[in-house]
Amino acid sequence: MSPDQVNQTILTRLQAPAFKEVDGGAIYGLQGGHSRLFVTALPRDEVVELLSGLLDGQVTSQPWVEDYGQVHGSFAVKSDPRWVLGLATSEIAPKKEDYAAFPDLLKQYTTEVLYAAPTVDEP
Repeated sequence: MSPDQVNQTILTRLQAPAFKEVDGGAIYGLQGGHSRLFVTALPRDEVVELLSGLLDGQVTSQPWVEDYGQVHGSFAVKSDPRWVLGLATSEIAPKKEDYAAFPDLLKQYTTEVLYAAPTVDEP
């Protein structure tokens, strides 16, 4: 798949009913960039498994790393490794301060996914 097709595959899954896109800027003060934030009631490990399945065969490798409760990675698209996407999943519960202004999200969702679509890093 091309980088655009990989992007569309991931977005199609993250825009399915089990996920909800939320305003990362309102929650974390994220500004600019091209990252998108999604929440889900699915457990974090299930989300990682689901995302891994989407990436399987479409990226050069899956270097998922876990630190501080977050599982994340940067993935080079197999059809054109200059294009790299980013994914991170973490549990929402430890982020009560960040979500304080959004109590409904804290009640309904357990996991967040931060997604950065494929881009080419130019020096």
